[in-house]
Amino acid sequence: MPNWCDTTYKCVGDIKEIMALKKALDYNNKRKTPLVKNGFGTMWLGCIINYLGGDWEQCRCRGEITDFGLENNILTIYQSTAWCEQEGFRQFIEKTFPSITVYYQEQEPGCEVFYTNSFDYFPEHYFLDSYEDWEYFESLGEAAKYTGKIVGHEVEADVNAIQSALDDYVEKMDDEDIFYGFHEFKLTK
Repeated sequence: MPNWCDTTYKCVGDIKEIMALKKALDYNNKRKTPLVKNGFGTMWLGCIINYLGGDWEQCRCRGEITDFGLENNILTIYQSTAWCEQEGFRQFIEKTFPSITVYYQEQEPGCEVFYTNSFDYFPEHYFLDSYEDWEYFESLGEAAKYTGKIVGHEVEADVNAIQSALDDYVEKMDDEDIFYGFHEFKLTK
């Protein structure tokens, strides 16, 4: 059983190609049966690849699209994938639609996977995972201030200091259900 990774794409390029990709997603989303008989459903990554004329067996397709939308000529695609971003899917989109560049952000706390290829399209540098919810922060200062409200005292704007303050707080609470994990996104190509 995989650890599920939340992967988000921001597809930027010629609006005609963006609309063609969106049309493919719309088509698959409205289908009742998948194009590929696999038991994964119509929004499985392999179905999208096959619909666009590719061969799903040539790409990593362990995941599905959970939502998508177009705003300001940018197509955002949300995915739930196994362990990490399914790189072959992103490259397939860029090969099929040459004007499109796909920027991505992936997060999977269980395997410490926190990567992006653009802080311009994904300005959040830090992620706080907790038993209640999660929060994103563009700066350590924002994260330290938020953490201070949780733990009840001022916290230094440093990754290790923030995690240490959260760890101390959890230990003091002595409750198995309370947890906090502070993570930093790394920039990749």
